[in-house]
Amino acid sequence: MQTAEGPAGCAYVFPYTPAALGPTAALVRNIGAGLADRPLAPATLWAELHDGLRILGTEGLVQIALSAIDMALWDALGQAAGQPLCRLLGAAPRPLPIYASLRGWGAAMLAEEAGRAVATLGARAVKFKLGQARLEDDLETVRAVRGAVGDGVDILVDYNQALSRPEAERRGRALQALDVRWLEEPLPVDDDAGLAALRGALHLPVQGGENWWGPRGMARALAAGAVDLCMPDAMKIGGVTGWQQAAALAAAHRVPMSSHIFIEASAQLLPATPTAHLLEHLDIAGPLLRSPLVVREGMAQVPERPGLGLEWDEAALARWRAEV
Repeated sequence: MQTAEGPAGCAYVFPYTPAALGPTAALVRNIGAGLADRPLAPATLWAELHDGLRILGTEGLVQIALSAIDMALWDALGQAAGQPLCRLLGAAPRPLPIYASLRGWGAAMLAEEAGRAVATLGARAVKFKLGQARLEDDLETVRAVRGAVGDGVDILVDYNQALSRPEAERRGRALQALDVRWLEEPLPVDDDAGLAALRGALHLPVQGGENWWGPRGMARALAAGAVDLCMPDAMKIGGVTGWQQAAALAAAHRVPMSSHIFIEASAQLLPATPTAHLLEHLDIAGPLLRSPLVVREGMAQVPERPGLGLEWDEAALARWRAEV
């Protein structure tokens, strides 16, 4: 985003599917073009854009585009001030505990990947996806990962909204007996009543939030008692401005708040989050950056570079560039 006041800002988002890439880019261009002569005031522009697009709806690709613009504007503000984003939000950069988000599937692959994350990152928590047809296969995966990481590492599991209410309770009871520390998205994200009932049936904390669209979606879930822990996604919650509103909601409900991907932005946002918990470490953009986020002994080292701290590797970007 080139701003009228001089500094340019940048951020990244991704729309998950190739078919959505062109429409997302068009939304960013078209909405952003209307801001070319506006003062650099991200929170003011966020409110105006959300109000102006309410009749269209501010979820899905529209929210992704608005979040991209908001994050880029905040980055520009940091560039203008010569300060990292977290300082603009009233916090200082500080090391953040991570959980390593694993990409594999099945007991053998995940055990190997988890052991590597502990050895190379010093991770004290690992997360992986479950959802095999047989419960026993899920339990065997947890046991295999536990064998690879030892007793001092927390195990977190994610079902990506895949279970029915009865199956979520059945699997949750079995998993809590294996000392799993959170059960992520066991039910569809909009089944707040089911999630609240599940919380009442288990002592295993229920985690969720990556698929909340904007602070209002989060507010509804928290009011319903749908989660013990939350983890908004910077792209879906509304960028930096949306995250600030989400952080206030989490603080009001006393709910620990972690992040979902977008590790560079999240590393700047969590220091200013009153109930900050864990930074998800899934380094998607690292291969495209000159200075990827550094993790030492399980702690992300938040950079002091201005804004979001993104420094793009132009040669790497050129390799993957697509005209849309």
